[in-house]
Amino acid sequence: MVRLKVSAPHGLLPLRNQLATRRIHLDILSYSNMPGMNRSEIRFSLVIAAALISFLPTLRSQTCTPGELRVVVADSQESPVFGAEIVVSQQPPSANDRTAKTNGTTDFEQLPCGTWLVTVTKEGFEPALKSIQITSGTRAEVALVLNPRIQSSKLDVTEKAPPVEQVSTNSTEIHPAEVKDLPTNPATVSDALPLIPGVIRGFDGELKLDGVGEQRSAFVINQTDVTDPATGKFGQTVPVDAVESVTVLSTPFLPQYGRFTAGVIAVETRRGGEKWHYDLNDPFPDFRIRSYHMRGIRNETPRFALGGPLIHNRVYFNTAINYVYQRDSVRTQPFPFNESKRQSINSFTELDWIITPKQILTATLHISPQHTNFVNLDYFNPQPTVPNYAQHNIVGTAAHHYGLLGGILDTSLSIQRFDAKIGAQGDAPLIVTPLGNRGNFFGPQNRNASRVEWLETYSPKPLRAFGTHQIKFGNSLTASGDNGRFEYHSVDIESSASRLLQSIDFTNQGPYTRNDLEVTAFVQDHWSLTPALSFDYGGRIEHQRLADSLRIAPRAGLAWNPFTGERTVFRAGYGQFYDHLPLDIYTFSRYPLRTITNYASDGTVIGEPIPYINVIGSITGPRSFLVHGQRVAGAFAPRGATWNAGVEHIFSRLLRVRASYTDSHSVGLVALEPDQNGATREIVLNGDGKSYYRQGDITARFTWRDGQNMVLTYTRSRAEGSLNTFDTFLGNFPTAIIRSNEYSNLPADLPNRFLAWGRLNFPKYKLQVLPIVEYRNGFPYTRVDQFQNYVGVPNITRYPNFFSLDTRIIRDFKVSSKYTVRLSLSAFNITNHFNALDVHANSADPQYGVFFGNYHRRYRGDFEFVF
Repeated sequence: MVRLKVSAPHGLLPLRNQLATRRIHLDILSYSNMPGMNRSEIRFSLVIAAALISFLPTLRSQTCTPGELRVVVADSQESPVFGAEIVVSQQPPSANDRTAKTNGTTDFEQLPCGTWLVTVTKEGFEPALKSIQITSGTRAEVALVLNPRIQSSKLDVTEKAPPVEQVSTNSTEIHPAEVKDLPTNPATVSDALPLIPGVIRGFDGELKLDGVGEQRSAFVINQTDVTDPATGKFGQTVPVDAVESVTVLSTPFLPQYGRFTAGVIAVETRRGGEKWHYDLNDPFPDFRIRSYHMRGIRNETPRFALGGPLIHNRVYFNTAINYVYQRDSVRTQPFPFNESKRQSINSFTELDWIITPKQILTATLHISPQHTNFVNLDYFNPQPTVPNYAQHNIVGTAAHHYGLLGGILDTSLSIQRFDAKIGAQGDAPLIVTPLGNRGNFFGPQNRNASRVEWLETYSPKPLRAFGTHQIKFGNSLTASGDNGRFEYHSVDIESSASRLLQSIDFTNQGPYTRNDLEVTAFVQDHWSLTPALSFDYGGRIEHQRLADSLRIAPRAGLAWNPFTGERTVFRAGYGQFYDHLPLDIYTFSRYPLRTITNYASDGTVIGEPIPYINVIGSITGPRSFLVHGQRVAGAFAPRGATWNAGVEHIFSRLLRVRASYTDSHSVGLVALEPDQNGATREIVLNGDGKSYYRQGDITARFTWRDGQNMVLTYTRSRAEGSLNTFDTFLGNFPTAIIRSNEYSNLPADLPNRFLAWGRLNFPKYKLQVLPIVEYRNGFPYTRVDQFQNYVGVPNITRYPNFFSLDTRIIRDFKVSSKYTVRLSLSAFNITNHFNALDVHANSADPQYGVFFGNYHRRYRGDFEFVF
């Protein structure tokens, strides 16, 4: 595999030198247990790679290139703060100290390497300060929260650790600068999220938050909901090069967040700085090498980013574009029939206009077409049986931030379009057997969904009454639509001896159209009773026309600093949360109708074919007094009651530790239940599903000088609930067989997970080491018989425990005043641990219970040249 990457630093050199600055990156070694390679050859390859890392100790040491720092200032309710004074200083003070006024985001350029203290002050607010380490050529980011002032306090700028934020919500934040050099090389927001406790990626490639799928979480970019209105899924998220910060809020007790019962992923994008910068990464393809022969292109993933001022101090432009051509190999299928091919373009552009110091206009455009052949390819589903997928998503937003009467008025308008086409490799029936499937995918469809959302919020200046109140209120109006058509094909269930057991025939109905209107309103207050005690409380009201219900969501939380020094904070809270109902739920009555025919051993039909009709039901159990509306078809209100408690303590600038516990009980979830009684059989979509999630986690973050850090997290959790949730059968890739709705472990239940990642520097050897270590329980799986019915309780058996140690070793050195060389070696699954990819889970399979498939130890070498 050969890869070439060209990039320029982000405005880190003087302008006269930038035009002559480039970075060239070349992969020099890529190996993954290639056939014909013995142990001695493996050792020889490793020796060569090690030599490439360390053979230049005599070259001159690299000088430190000044870096950039971006400071983001927000209030406790996450609105930008205008007019605050920012001081960026060294200890002791030097001529390099800087001051500026903020309009929410402020950039400092040409900062010498070292430790800097960032202090933010504004009348009516308590000062905030944080330390940040600037390393050679980095673009660092720091976010500070201003809390309302309770009483006059003296700013003490000393070498003590900065205080923790006094907010009730537990959240985890990551920045692109922290993760972009990791071995996984994340290109989008979704790629970076599994580094966060409670977030994993399932076998189907979908993200799981708090043990459940994406449709139960909210994904917002600059406060705008960008999930697919038809399915509730995230889709293709924005390029990481366009991102300022990513925050995962497991229990956001601020009522401004809605449409979720699991969690919120909040992304803030970056604007261009005062100097133009650009990046061009990986412009040349990687080639596939098998048995020492080139077998075509493995992938091509060029990434381009450009940003800077169109008008200095007035208009800023920033764009990031990713192109992906990738062939993903599946170890459980033979070459060349083991590849899934994906092509996509992911483009995000932002334009910021600072009209006045109190008025900012921001426009963004996200375009992400994608086409994938052979989705969800595995041993039991070879290429002919899996679907193709094509999408074309466009999201455009315009936001106006205005300082009004001492507060901030935010107005945004978003127009979104989500088009999808799911196709099959042919029109043959899908044949399901214990030994593997044959035929073609059964569920082609075309879909066009859209959303128009208007959001208005206002945060007045702090009010003083028994402390200080920072109030925020707002409302939104969302119109969405979904139209499409299904073209389902028949499904045959056969025994391991290829005897027909059952057939499912579909009657396709005409096209469908669904439109919805949703209105929400919220009010919240951050009440600072004393400098050490604050409360977040408020309520949210939601009304969704198709759901025909009014939902009220009260929430409250507190943050308490019991000790002097503000280095320890206890957080706790309780809230009611409601899922947004994707439009696919209300198209269920237009889904193809199924007829099931059973066959005897001699091939004759048993009884009469059984037709089923699709019925949209309602909630049959007790309803909360917080939900108002009539019990009519489709009047769903999936809700979760969640409480959380945690503590965070800063021991020193070196170590910060946080521990928390979350308990969430959800009811009213939309699930499918086949009705086996009566002459006319029904498949009922009702609101009687439920789930229960508990999570305890502890995170330790170590931070050293020169940008070194290490994050260690242990998560103990339990996820259980109804298995027939609507997303299993509705959406892009439905399953053909509907079993009875059971309550058991959810497919993403992981009792134990340990994760460690970070950056370590070894100045003596001029090395940077970026490891990722993960150990967790295996995913649960379901055992079935030859009729595809459950054997015993589903999801109580598990895959073997998973362990992976990946790392990247980087060495930078200066060959002259103009040239710099970087060598790196990445290694994956270093211990060669057996991490099973699949299992024979059918009791009629002769290999029943056997786990198989594994990605062995593999390496990738990189060469970069900067001039």
